[in-house]
Parts: sequence; C-alpha cells; structure tokens
Amino acid sequence: MGAHEYLEKYIRNVPGGAIAWERSIFSHSGKWAAADLIDAAVDIAWELFSYENGSECPTLDIHRAGNYFVVSPVGVSMNGMLESAA
Repeated sequence: MGAHEYLEKYIRNVPGGAIAWERSIFSHSGKWAAADLIDAAVDIAWELFSYENGSECPTLDIHRAGNYFVVSPVGVSMNGMLESAA
C-alpha cells in the first residue's frame, strides 16, 4: 500500500464540496513523511475535483480547520478583471 491508498482509507467529505483528513494522519503514519502524504492528498484532490474532459488541474484551497487538513476547489469568480473584460 502506498501513501495514496493510505489516505484514501481516511478521506472524509465535508459540507461545501471539500474533502478532509484528520491532521494526526499526516504525523503518525510512521511509514511516509508528511510531505509525501500531503503530495498524495493533493493528487487525490486533483483527481476528485478535475473536470471530466479537462486536462488542467483545478485550483485548490488547502487549509487547516480545527483538527482537519481540508482541501476544496476554488471556483472561478466572475468579478473584478473578468467582469471588466466583458
């Protein structure tokens, strides 16, 4: 089992379309470095949040919320420069 499969076992869906893991998973795995687990978490998020026909990786918001490491997609906002361009 690799880091990717390890994290898939502990993934949680949270309101608003985000995914999360308990922060302790990243520091107590014993087998993988925290950086490797974070890379795997981002890969999982890209897989889950990417558009079916798109080849680009979505922009992600990664933050800490209490005891959780939370990853959510960042939506494209139609304000500011995009609105001025129209």
